[in-house]
Amino acid sequence: MKKSLKDSPRTWRTEDEIAREEIDRINARLRHFRGIAASVMNDALKVLREVWESCEDPRSWKEILDGVPEPVARTPVGGWAEFYERLHLLGTYIDYAKRLCDGSIDQPSQTEREV
Repeated sequence: MKKSLKDSPRTWRTEDEIAREEIDRINARLRHFRGIAASVMNDALKVLREVWESCEDPRSWKEILDGVPEPVARTPVGGWAEFYERLHLLGTYIDYAKRLCDGSIDQPSQTEREV
């Protein structure tokens, strides 16, 4: 005997089940968003630490307290080109995180529009 669609058991979902599935789906998307945002901000903080370390005073605390003058025309660790590259990378991370959070990730950044 053939089964027809009329004979098959129907599984109806209640409104509560539909709402729960929607909430679970939205929560999964939010967890994904948080993971991406956290990753971008961790990368930005790493670059900020590198920039900060390259700007630190090469003198010891004792030399600073003794009044030893800071070296003239001090060059950051890695040179100016690497320093500027890190600053640009930091700006890129911050811009991406801003666009990610305000929902305009598919739009070009402010700096891209100005060029």
